[in-house]
Amino acid sequence: MLPLTSLSTPGPLLQYGIWVYLLVFIVITLASTIVGGLIPDNTFLFLTGAVAIGNGLSILWLFVIAVGGGFAGYEINYWSGRIFGLAICRGICPTVLNNSNVQKALNVMDRFGLATMVFSRFMPVLNLPSFIAGVNVMEYRRYFGFNLISSILWCGSLLMLGYYIGSISFVSDFLNNLMDLFLVILVVAIIIAIVMFARDYVKRKGSCSPE
Repeated sequence: MLPLTSLSTPGPLLQYGIWVYLLVFIVITLASTIVGGLIPDNTFLFLTGAVAIGNGLSILWLFVIAVGGGFAGYEINYWSGRIFGLAICRGICPTVLNNSNVQKALNVMDRFGLATMVFSRFMPVLNLPSFIAGVNVMEYRRYFGFNLISSILWCGSLLMLGYYIGSISFVSDFLNNLMDLFLVILVVAIIIAIVMFARDYVKRKGSCSPE
């Protein structure tokens, strides 16, 4: 009922099969964590939906997998904040969890409440609201619901917008060419995010080591 690919419309991505879906899950999960703020996840979702038709990808499976990735990323944020707290996490990743970013996230949450979970998907404050919710030990049942709803709205709207725009033939040709360039940018952004996290971690280990 939900084929992984539509074999009647083969394209350049089709040869990679299920690996494309795995890539979507990994990118969206990483982009949804507090260390993934540099990853252009909104653009990635839009372009993924736009090139789905021309490359034989199932938009339904893309939606399910993207929602799963977005949900998993915010779960990581929540439980990191709840289990380890702000002080420990800030020591591991001070670049992201600096006072300015944390205060900005707190201000947005004070103004919009749990609706911030939805807004932060489209206009992320380094994905911090979900982390702050864990630090503040928000009731998990409430958090779970808003996390799921925000992931569905975020992934569904951007994927479908890209899907319908990508169905226009001349737009599809342009977006397929643009996707190659964007993938390069995406890889660079992921590498930068990993390097920043690793640098902060090494600095912390160095400062904690005995002289």
